[in-house]
Amino acid sequence: MTPPLESLFENQWVAAAIVALVLFAFSEVGYRTGLRLFAVKDEARRSQIGGVQGAVLGLLGLLLGFTFSMGVSRYESRRELVLKEANAIGTTYLRAGLLPEKHQAPCKDLLRRFTDVRLKYQTLSRDRVMLTEGLRLSQEIENELWQHAEAAAKEAPTPLTTTFIVTLNEMIDTDAERVTAGRNQIPGGVWILLVFVAASGCFISSYGSGAQGQRSGLTTFLLPGLLIIVIVSIFDLTHSQQGVIDVSQQPMIDLQQSIAPKP
Repeated sequence: MTPPLESLFENQWVAAAIVALVLFAFSEVGYRTGLRLFAVKDEARRSQIGGVQGAVLGLLGLLLGFTFSMGVSRYESRRELVLKEANAIGTTYLRAGLLPEKHQAPCKDLLRRFTDVRLKYQTLSRDRVMLTEGLRLSQEIENELWQHAEAAAKEAPTPLTTTFIVTLNEMIDTDAERVTAGRNQIPGGVWILLVFVAASGCFISSYGSGAQGQRSGLTTFLLPGLLIIVIVSIFDLTHSQQGVIDVSQQPMIDLQQSIAPKP
C-alpha cells in the first residue's frame, strides 16, 4: 500500500515547495488580518495576542521535537540494518566454505550477486519500478540459496551445515527488516498536524505584527523559513534516497570488495 501523502510528497523539494507555500500564505493572511485590528484600535483584543502566540509556538516546539525524534529513530534503524545485513552476508559467505564442495562455489557466487543487487537497486530506490525489480531479484537469489541449503542438509546433515543454514536464515530475516524499515514512515496524520500547527504559528505571529501596524521580517520571513528547513529535514531523515541526508552504504561496499573474486 502506498504510504500516506507519498503521492503528494514525491521528494524533499516537492515537500519544501508545498510547506513553503502554506506557511508563507498563512503568514501573509495573518498580517493582513492583523491590520484590520490595528485600524479599529481594539486594545483588548490586541493584548490577547501575546498569550495565544506563546501557546501556539510552545505547542509547535513540542510537535517539532516529537516528530524530529521519530525521524532520527527511523534513520538510525536504517543505518544499523545496513551494517547488520553486511555482517550477515559476510558470515554466510564464510560459512559457505563449510558446505559440501559442489555447493560452495555456487553459494558464494549467489552471495556476491545478492550484494551487487542490494547496492545497485538501493541507489535506484526512488524509482518504484526499479525498487520492485530489486526486491524481486533479491528474493530469487534467496530462494536459490535456500535450495542449496536444503540439498546440503540432506547430503551432509552435520553441525557445520547447520551453521550455514542459521546465518542464511539471519540474512533473509535482515533483508525483510530492511524492507520493512524502508516502508516505516512517519504517519500522514502527524505531518498534517505538524504543518497545520506550524501554519497557525506563522499566522498568529504575523497577526501580531499586523495588529501593531508594522510588518516584521522576523515573523514574515525568518520564522516560516526556519520552520520550512526543520520540517523538510525531518522529511529527508525518514525517506531514503530522497535528499541530502542519506543512509551510508559503506558497510555493503566494503563487503562487496572483500568477497569479490580474486584476480
